[in-house]
Amino acid sequence: MADIHRRATNAFRAHWRAHGAALPKKLVLTKQQADDLHLCRLYGCVPMNGVKPEQGKFNGSPIEVSDATPGVLVAHDGTEMPLADFDQLPPA
Repeated sequence: MADIHRRATNAFRAHWRAHGAALPKKLVLTKQQADDLHLCRLYGCVPMNGVKPEQGKFNGSPIEVSDATPGVLVAHDGTEMPLADFDQLPPA
């Protein structure tokens, strides 16, 4: 479950590093990935008691659910970045 959170977070960080403050267009996840990401944020990654993460969004970008995806971050320019490539954050 934490794998999807780590990969999504690393993909966002890599996108921001490469494109400044540009927000990615969206995350495209399977239903299982979206549910796992939400549960991870709900129970394991929320730093403030009583604050719940917004379902359907991650770091301000919408989450689209599709059974035909391996899990990708769609960059601000439309480029698809497979989350599997972001198990570790690339060096700066």
